Amino acid sequence: MSKELLLHQQEHVNPLQNKEEKEEENKGIIHNNNIEQEIECPRCHDMMALSSDFDRLSHVCQECNLSLLLY
Repeated sequence: MSKELLLHQQEHVNPLQNKEEKEEENKGIIHNNNIEQEIECPRCHDMMALSSDFDRLSHVCQECNLSLLLY
């Protein structure tokens, strides 16, 4: 099937959700539900936990104190 036909089918399956997603994209709102809670540290290979400050997310390694900011 062509990409346009698949998109057209998806709109008919759940038109409200697709309309809301398009409106949010137009407003510049990004929703990313696929952020990993833990990742492997590139420096010491220990596990890095997801951390949240007031205005940013990052992964922090407790072993070597490496911090990776998520934008």
